[in-house]
This record gives sequence, structure tokens and C-alpha cells, in this order.
Amino acid sequence: MCIAQLIQSVPDVIWSGIIASFLTLSGVLISNRSNTTRLNTQLTHDREEKIKERTLSLRREVYLKAAEELVKLNAYLASLPQQDIAKGNLGEGFVGFQTASARLQLVAEPQTTLLAMRLSGTYGELLLELTPRLMVLGEAKSDIQIADDLYTKANNEVQRILSAMTQQNESGKPGQQAFDALQRSFQFSQEQASQFAANRSAGWASFNRGNIAFMRHLFSRLREIAPQQMKLMVEIRRALSLIGDLSKVEEEMQKQLDRMTEKLTQFLQSMESKIA
Repeated sequence: MCIAQLIQSVPDVIWSGIIASFLTLSGVLISNRSNTTRLNTQLTHDREEKIKERTLSLRREVYLKAAEELVKLNAYLASLPQQDIAKGNLGEGFVGFQTASARLQLVAEPQTTLLAMRLSGTYGELLLELTPRLMVLGEAKSDIQIADDLYTKANNEVQRILSAMTQQNESGKPGQQAFDALQRSFQFSQEQASQFAANRSAGWASFNRGNIAFMRHLFSRLREIAPQQMKLMVEIRRALSLIGDLSKVEEEMQKQLDRMTEKLTQFLQSMESKIA
């Protein structure tokens, strides 16, 4: 029997079943393939979303730390005149921001990275620029300390001599020669104490003038740096999807800077009038 005859001998009902089974199997295969494609697409999407979420979480931590260290750095620079540069490391307060900036540059978008690099470099230049002024202030503080130590010793000697003179008077038999010697010692020590007190006052006057000049220069430079800070903060907000109206944010930052500058200028003028 040939194949054609064999096929013709198969009842229609069986062919119907075979065709139906074939169509069902085909539908299952197509459905499975479609489901597999959708599943792969979903898995790929979920993986990409998780990567974005981890990246955003990492950036959020790094960005917030960088903003925090920037505030600390500005406060540190303003406190430098009060620190003893002979006993400390001027760059110590700069390390926190440099470290945060380096981390930011590793995870940030290219534009944010570029702004962070520029700002970090500008602050490094500012620190080097301030160092000679700090050395002058350090010398003034050293002169104050020396004069204060000498004044304390001379004043203690004055008190000792006064005590000895009192004992002489109260002894009931004061010796004129001894009393005259004490009187000369008292006059000499008192003159020394007065001179050292004057030297100390002169040292403080020099330090205060230098401190005011330092603060004027520092805040003048910080005002110049402020636009760089603002641009970095705007880029950080954009990267964290804190969009809003960034132009208004930048405008408000500028207004705050103007108000702070005005108040600082008034304060420094007031301080200058007191030491003039």
C-alpha cells in the first residue's frame, strides 16, 4: 500500500484529532516562547532597575557626605586663625572634603565629576594661599604667649616684694636699708610687668588686625568660589532627582550669600573700629 493510500485510509475523525493536537502543541510552543521572551525582558528590566537603584543609593550617600564635608571645610577655614599651626597640621581639616570629593568623582556623572574636581582644586589653592597669612598670625600669637608668661612672672615678683614689704612693716623693727632695697626691686618688677603687659596688648592688637585681614580675604575668596559650589549643588540635586526649579534654588543661594557677606562686612567694620 502506498503512502497516499495509507493516508486516505485514515478516518477523518482521526485526522481532525491529529490536526487539533498539532495546533494545540504549536500554540503551546508559541505561548512558551512568548512567555520566555517576556520573562527575559522582565528579568533584564528588573536587573537594570536594581543596578540603577544601587547606583542611586550609593550616589546619594556619597553626595550627602560631600555636601556635609564642604560645610565642615568652610567652618574649618574660618577657624584657622585660632589654631596653633605649630602643633597641628593645616591640611588635617582638608582631608575630609578631599576624601569625599574623591569618592564623588568615582560614582558621579561626568559633569558632576568635573565640577567636583575643579572645586577640590580651588580649595587646595586657597589653603596654600592662606598659609603665609596664618604664619603671620602664628608669630603674633607666639609674641602674645611670651609676653604673657613674662608678665605673669614679673607680676608674681611684684606680689612677692609687696608681701616682703608688708612683713617688714609689721615686724616692729623695719630696717630702712632693707626696705629701700625692696622698694627698688618693687619699682623694677612693676616696670617690667607694665612693659610686658604693653607688649602683650600690642601683640593682641597685631593679631586682631591680622585676623580681620585674614577673614576679609577668606570670605572674599569664598564669595568667588561660591558659584562653583552652587553649580555642584545643583548638579547633585539633579542627580538625586531633586529637580524642582533649580534656577530658584541657585537664586536663593545667591541671596543668602549676599546677606551673609553684608552681615560679615558690618561685623568686621565694628571690630576694626574697636582696635583702631
